[in-house]
Amino acid sequence: LGPNVIVFDPSMSSSSIQSRLDQVFDTQKLNQFGTQRYALLFKPGSYQGLNAQLGFYTSIAGLGQNPDDVALHGDITVDAGWNAGNATLNFWRSAENMELFPVSGTDRWAVAQAAPFRRMDVHGGMTLASPNCGWASGGYIADSRISGTVSPCSQQQWYTRDSQVGGWNGGVWNMVFSGVNGAPANSFPKPPYTVVPRTPVTREKPYLYTDSAGAYRVFVPSLRTNSTGTTWAGGNTPGTSLPLSQFYVAHPGDSAATINAALAGGLNLLFTPGVYHVSQT
Repeated sequence: LGPNVIVFDPSMSSSSIQSRLDQVFDTQKLNQFGTQRYALLFKPGSYQGLNAQLGFYTSIAGLGQNPDDVALHGDITVDAGWNAGNATLNFWRSAENMELFPVSGTDRWAVAQAAPFRRMDVHGGMTLASPNCGWASGGYIADSRISGTVSPCSQQQWYTRDSQVGGWNGGVWNMVFSGVNGAPANSFPKPPYTVVPRTPVTREKPYLYTDSAGAYRVFVPSLRTNSTGTTWAGGNTPGTSLPLSQFYVAHPGDSAATINAALAGGLNLLFTPGVYHVSQT
């Protein structure tokens, strides 16, 4: 998968994992316009005492078929200390497919758009802004369960879909909920809650995982209609599992002609992290 995909497994020491996480964060925390891209992947198992701080162009994800296959006892943190507590520039990062046990009971995800939080099982609450409630401007939670209260604080707008929350406390302009168990009552504009009881049509994003033999596969969730809650709360997410042999694994430097030839040959595409310069569609 290339040098910018970093894979961790439970046999590694917490200190070595933390050191690598910190190294990537130090590279990316101010790298708003750089070319580096990273994916941090965790094989199934339990991980203790970690704080994964996510900077620009960094994704963290579990490699289990379901979120609870990867348990992280610690935090996945996005903060805005680099920008005096203003989170309106915290773009381009994501968390996916993990079970999280925040150290303080509340995880901080101070983002502003292009920062999805998907297929996460948070045993506790979340806050969506910096500690001083500095500006924050939008985000997205999907297919996730958060047992505690979500506190937007200064968040101007937010979209939560097909999830379960223990409660929701506040918002500035518009907090939108679709198919969310535990969502507040529709009350726009004061409080600014727009609530759709069921999501008409969705298909969750495909994701990479490892099977019982340790082989990489891609899971493609099924289409859902009139849905509420997560796809996985009652067991495995319905859908189709595809072997990686059905994919062309693209790397930066691949030409559009090479990628198109793979598509013409019937392969799907998996893009590894990086910047791709192409001369045609």
